[in-house]
Amino acid sequence: MSESFVDKLTAAIDRNNSLLCVGLDPDPARISADFMPGDPDVERIKQFCLDIIAQTSDLVCCYKPNFAFFEQFGPAGLEALRQVITAIPGDLPVLLDAKRGDIGNTAQAYARAAFEVWGADAITLNPYLGKDSITPFIAYEGKTAFLLCHTSNPSASQIQHHGLEPLYLEIARQAQSWGASEQIAFVVGATQPDALAAVRQVAPHSWILAPGVGAQGGDLAATLTAGLDDRGIGMIVPVSRGVLYADDPRQAAQILRDQIMAHRGVQPVPKPHVALIRGLFEAGCVKFGSFTLASGKQSPVYIDLRRVISYPALFRRVVDAYIALSRPLNYDRIAAVPYAALPTAAAMALQLGEPLIYPRKEVKAYGTGQAVEGAFEAGQIALAIED
Repeated sequence: MSESFVDKLTAAIDRNNSLLCVGLDPDPARISADFMPGDPDVERIKQFCLDIIAQTSDLVCCYKPNFAFFEQFGPAGLEALRQVITAIPGDLPVLLDAKRGDIGNTAQAYARAAFEVWGADAITLNPYLGKDSITPFIAYEGKTAFLLCHTSNPSASQIQHHGLEPLYLEIARQAQSWGASEQIAFVVGATQPDALAAVRQVAPHSWILAPGVGAQGGDLAATLTAGLDDRGIGMIVPVSRGVLYADDPRQAAQILRDQIMAHRGVQPVPKPHVALIRGLFEAGCVKFGSFTLASGKQSPVYIDLRRVISYPALFRRVVDAYIALSRPLNYDRIAAVPYAALPTAAAMALQLGEPLIYPRKEVKAYGTGQAVEGAFEAGQIALAIED
């Protein structure tokens, strides 16, 4: 069984002390005229990439070949891509930048090409067609799909910010239910650190590819502060032009690698629930004073989540936080502890597509007389949701 993308990636991060990904986007017009003069462009881009790999393979956590830059040269370009991918050391993951997006047999064919023909470990995908377009890719064991979430191009916000709840956040929320965190990852541009921080809060355990540092103007420090997870990893910083066309590509890669890791080591990683905590306080769900608890004990703090249902945006953050805690757990039913936790559990069940049950505080003498509402069987495991 081959090693998974995430296993290869985390091993490379540790081995090369790097979160840098070099994007292989070879543009013949940008390659020096002195490099293989007189040779066909397709041969020039192939050898150019092979040289980049040879110079940087001990400085990166993965490589990201861009399918389009090879495909434009037809069969010869595709053969060049094959040779470039083959040249990447086997202990470094290959993230194929293809941005596929289709359904049915077409998606299956794209997936087979990416993983069985090109030998990629991960691929970028467009999630516009929903879960159906992603499932054929994550059906391959150990492979990871990076879904376009909030891209770095200037007009991205025209579509990706649409709706009272921005579309890109809806993608981040829903897609986590399509597969495990090792299968579903996101592309979030470094040019929008606020969006990056928002996705990290919604998806605290997901890997994020953050293009846009360097030529597109993304700020490296802001990107890392917004996107690193609570382990100080969880993101990949891809750079193409800033390395490929530097006077000394190895030196450029080393400087970037060192800048990333220095920031990772000295900057505090933002906690994913800071905004949630502040929101709960501002909504009056967290109070300070002198309170008598149900146990009879005195407490200087009182938490009342019953109020949160009157604040829709905050309520959604609460539900996201519960969902994040539930993902590593195995269960058959979501069970709400009545009554304060019932709205949260119902929202979780709806978002995750999981069955919901809840016990009654009192059994009615009329109707069905059920002690527990919902369908269940003896021996099933219930995830109890408490407020």
